Amino acid sequence: MPRLINIGERRLAVSNKGRGQPTVVLEMGLGAAGSVFNEIAERLAALTHVVWYDRAGLGYSDPAPTPRTIQDIARDLHALLLHASIPGPYVLVGHSMGGLTVRFYREHYPEEVAGMVLLDASHEEQRERLLAVLPPEQEDELSHLAHLRHILSTRWNDPNKNEEKFDHRANSALMRHCHSLDDLPLMVISRGHSDRDPAKFPPGVVEEIELTWLQMQRELARLSSKSQHMRAEKSGHMLNRDVPDLVVEAICQVVLQIRA
Repeated sequence: MPRLINIGERRLAVSNKGRGQPTVVLEMGLGAAGSVFNEIAERLAALTHVVWYDRAGLGYSDPAPTPRTIQDIARDLHALLLHASIPGPYVLVGHSMGGLTVRFYREHYPEEVAGMVLLDASHEEQRERLLAVLPPEQEDELSHLAHLRHILSTRWNDPNKNEEKFDHRANSALMRHCHSLDDLPLMVISRGHSDRDPAKFPPGVVEEIELTWLQMQRELARLSSKSQHMRAEKSGHMLNRDVPDLVVEAICQVVLQIRA
């Protein structure tokens, strides 16, 4: 059972285990409570101190005013680590949208961050780039393509249409002010295959989406001069579920690199 920490405006549920430095901090993807990282956190605790938590409105944490942005999340996380007396330096691990959050956190609290792991992380330009590879809209297009187009072109713009009421447009604008990671130890792990069934899309569309996604993942890896980029060939987007061994190994590598 996580403990509830009052950060001033709300209480956030946090779990932590293990000993040693640096402290690994796990940041989830959109709509996911901290419990999605339970297995990975338990294994990491054999090597170092690890922290995972529920963002506001998820799991056991109190709700927060909406819409929200990655700036709100980073501020909450900073306050949580302070009020819970969890010392740095931190290795920030961000899955999916959590990748934007940890990069934003490092931009604003650089002295606290010793390393970073991005797990099939979001890219600030992914909406525009993915829309660009979709074929021109047709009245009788396949339902899965129409649904994807609707998500990218319409739902993405409305914070009320996602689980945590995030303002994705504001998030992308905030990320434009984030710079490189310099020589920060960085591990980027990308999915090896799509979770979409190519048979339900026009020929070549899913393949183009995956090539575009891979290019964005390579760009994330180039944010640091001390980065490694791995593709999880047996995994879709949910790396923590599909390849937990690889995720644990990658995080441990960054921890040991910092200690060395």
